[in-house]
Amino acid sequence: MADPSLVGQVGEVVVRVRGTDQPGEIVATSQGVPERFIAFADEPIEQGASVLVIAVRGPRQVDVI
Repeated sequence: MADPSLVGQVGEVVVRVRGTDQPGEIVATSQGVPERFIAFADEPIEQGASVLVIAVRGPRQVDVI
């Protein structure tokens, strides 16, 4: 399971999040180490945008806004 302390972390979109059930990819810091996570959002989010992690779905998967 992904680290629950990710909730509230700011990350950066590295692969466009397409919205709804079409994920993208972000880089966020987990336990002091930058890591990549599959990211889901209700709306599309472009590459390079900053995002806020609002939930952890499971291993290496998060919800962002």
